Amino acid sequence: MKLTKELTEVLGIFAADGCLQDNYICMWGNITEDREYYDNVVCPLFSKIFNKEIKAHEKKSNSVYGFYVCNKNAINLLKSFGFKRNKTYSVSVPKEIMKSKNKKIISAFIRGYADCDGNINFLKRRGKYRPFKTKYNTYPRIEIVSVSHQVIKEISQLLRKLDVKHRINLKRTTKENEKDKLAILIRGPERVGDYMKKVGFNNSAHISKYEIWKNFKICPARTTIQQRNLILDKKLDPFSLYN
Repeated sequence: MKLTKELTEVLGIFAADGCLQDNYICMWGNITEDREYYDNVVCPLFSKIFNKEIKAHEKKSNSVYGFYVCNKNAINLLKSFGFKRNKTYSVSVPKEIMKSKNKKIISAFIRGYADCDGNINFLKRRGKYRPFKTKYNTYPRIEIVSVSHQVIKEISQLLRKLDVKHRINLKRTTKENEKDKLAILIRGPERVGDYMKKVGFNNSAHISKYEIWKNFKICPARTTIQQRNLILDKKLDPFSLYN
């Protein structure tokens, strides 16, 4: 199948959160934070690519929201782009995307991946900063994380094609039988703004945080998407969430 922005975004989403088995594929996100994203973005994209109506549902036992697709064509399509079973530690960017010079294709894969295995948050500053910056969460940071070191290194290469400045950090685990992770970090208003312009998010869980920061110059930590929607609707004062 020819690479399109929609297909490439589906591949990014699946690379991050998908599971491939012999008889089905599945996708699962957070039962509350990712619900809007699945209903408005993931399900319509997968339905279009696989030519099959896909609707998400809750799996309350695991606190997740997502779907199964039992379709050989869908399975074979994902396999044709190099996806395998038990991909957690070995997932990589499909070679067709790595070779692409089309910036829209490149950004679509990164966006799909970061919507699922990325995050944007806002830090309080430490040191000799104005009290406003030490009291409130004002400093933006995007982080894209995986236990597959290969996929992080390859996404880094794609970001360099887009001239998005970033760095890679090793995140060592303290838990037994758990692998160290690699993380792409994009820090500061200018670099985060550049990422948002060239790649952006389609997950409302992330977009809502960025919109709050743009409107109020702060974004409180540990908020729910319901709280953030109230803030954006001007029904909740974000400053009231601080002691």
